[in-house]
Amino acid sequence: MNKPESASYETAVLVLLTLSRGANSRKKILHELLSGPKNCNQLSKTTGLDWWTVKKHLLNLMKENLVKSSPFGNAKFYKLTPLGEEVINALYTSNERHPVSNT
Repeated sequence: MNKPESASYETAVLVLLTLSRGANSRKKILHELLSGPKNCNQLSKTTGLDWWTVKKHLLNLMKENLVKSSPFGNAKFYKLTPLGEEVINALYTSNERHPVSNT
């Protein structure tokens, strides 16, 4: 991948997780996935977001290769990709605090 593509991808992820509407919700979802795979219902309960909102954010995160899904019976579980782990850890480091905290 050359520099311009990399820079535009990094910009897209930055906007997705910091500047866009819904960024805090996406960061909450990524944070919850740090502890391991979860399905939509589990993410909805732990983040306080409704199921449909979680599903829409997961689709956006999957498009950016930050999250991937795996079927398990009738359920679908979501987990961080290596890139997703790298991004959420970078957010922790750059913020020097919890990326989804209100302080």
